[in-house]
Amino acid sequence: MKEKIIQTALRICEKDGYESFSMRKLATKLDLDPMAIYHYFENKEALTKAMVEQIFDRFQKEILITNKNPKTSLKKILIEYWNLFIEYPGMSLYLIKNSHTDFPSVLSLNQTLLNLLSNLQPGKDIEKMLHIIIDFIHGNALAFSSLPKGKNKGGRILPNQKAFESSLSYLLDLVFDS
Repeated sequence: MKEKIIQTALRICEKDGYESFSMRKLATKLDLDPMAIYHYFENKEALTKAMVEQIFDRFQKEILITNKNPKTSLKKILIEYWNLFIEYPGMSLYLIKNSHTDFPSVLSLNQTLLNLLSNLQPGKDIEKMLHIIIDFIHGNALAFSSLPKGKNKGGRILPNQKAFESSLSYLLDLVFDS
């Protein structure tokens, strides 16, 4: 039941946006008494944390780094991160607007990115680089998430991925050549 609650909550957030999400709306959608959800989640914040962790746990499994080239690994992670924002714009917007420090999987992603950047640009201000790259991805993904969605052969939502990848390559070249 816990998994069903999380999945239904994610669907509501993606359809209506996180701001309009409520435990009562979730209970109605699940045809449950609103108090039944509190049996599984202490409050909306606990459910939100479970939703974010589930999204990022799945994302972390997709980005297992097998490439020994840090730049290739970084690009792969950033493309998958963009895809995550395209797939979950409601939760993505929530994360952009709120602190991510309460989410271990988000902190883990940031550390992975910092480590890759540090390998690529030792001695540089990698925190600043990371903020520039992440802001680029957030803005780009939010802009694309409002467009009609197409599907690739694997069925994943990928609107204008080629344009994004080209822009990302250009940005990474600028960052690494500075």
